[in-house]
Amino acid sequence: MIQRIKNNAFARNSAILFAGSMVGNVLNYAFHLIAGRMISVQVYGEVESLVSLMNIISVPAMTLAMVATKYAAHCKADDDKSGSYEILKYLNKKVFTYGLPIFLLALFTSPMISHFLNIKSSVPLVIIWISMFFSFLVAVNSGMLNGWQKFKDVSMLGIWGTVAKLISMIVLVKLSFGLNGIVGSFMLGAVASYIASLGMLKFLTHEKEECGHDKHENLVDYASMKKYIVPVFFGSLAISMMGNIDMVIAKHNLDALTAGQYGALTIVAKIIFFATGVIGSVLFSMSAGDHHKKSNSRKVLKNASMLMAVVCLAAIGVYAIIPGQILALLFGNKYASVASYLVWFAIMVTFYSFVNMLYSYLLSVNKTGISYLLLVISMIALISLLFFGTSIKAIVGIISIAQIAAILAGLFLLFDNPRIIKT
Repeated sequence: MIQRIKNNAFARNSAILFAGSMVGNVLNYAFHLIAGRMISVQVYGEVESLVSLMNIISVPAMTLAMVATKYAAHCKADDDKSGSYEILKYLNKKVFTYGLPIFLLALFTSPMISHFLNIKSSVPLVIIWISMFFSFLVAVNSGMLNGWQKFKDVSMLGIWGTVAKLISMIVLVKLSFGLNGIVGSFMLGAVASYIASLGMLKFLTHEKEECGHDKHENLVDYASMKKYIVPVFFGSLAISMMGNIDMVIAKHNLDALTAGQYGALTIVAKIIFFATGVIGSVLFSMSAGDHHKKSNSRKVLKNASMLMAVVCLAAIGVYAIIPGQILALLFGNKYASVASYLVWFAIMVTFYSFVNMLYSYLLSVNKTGISYLLLVISMIALISLLFFGTSIKAIVGIISIAQIAAILAGLFLLFDNPRIIKT
């Protein structure tokens, strides 16, 4: 078995990133679980709604990461480190050009968003905006590392940022900073990740110093990159909404106690997504490189689908058999009354995991039409949630239907365009 993994590039890279991601995920869950035990159910609902909001507004960061990964993968296929350095400089420049004005604009929206989420203070929102700016810089750097298939570095980067976030959260909450301390730890984690990523990218900066000039500058296809950014942005927005808007609407529509319960169920169920998210990351990087070299990408897609199915089905089985024990182990007895919902949350997250995988693959082979289909589906889901998402059952049902529709849309594009898996 070990030898088969070593001989299979997809399995090998997935194993590396999976191992690192699992360590990071364990630490991330320690973060949420420790926070859940240190604060009340009502405040936990505020925390999880803000975390979901962060995931949605991190769409530009997700876009930057995917663009950096795709074009860095092209450079890796051509063994062009200098070209990657030029892409790195270009994307960082765009972060400061557009990121700073967006950050200033976001500050003015803080009171309105706080009111929508039924949170009394705007300070947590201000801290989140600062965190988001640093996350843009981290996204560019981690995307470059992914594109060059530096999966060990990517794993270590995630672990380091999570450790910094976890330690700072415990200290700040112990010092009675409460909600502000928890969101402040996200900012400190992002800063720590950015500093670490600079060291990991030295292999590109060293190459630049050796070259001593911009001989590759004009070979980078910036026109193609600019065209690619738009659909990736809208697709990332759609994916982020599908995975997080339910928690935001839950905080808006439900009472504080029920919203806190919804947040706990979401966190436990998303273990499935975090465990399988590496599959989409490896798939995107490897299939983008194969597509650039005009190689067959059918095998890597098949491996990803099979691995995804095995992990998700096993998780659903566990959540169906012992939901109460899982919640009690992670959160104590605070959420025992909603344990029966856990299996449905697991199914919902499984759908989301498959949507994310299909989206990653189709984008890697330039089938960007999926972005606009997902955006339409996610907007319909948002409107439906605002009007009809007045209970846990209703919210889970609406999101699950939207994700099934998204999977069907992805499969339609996949099988309606056989060249996707033959090129």
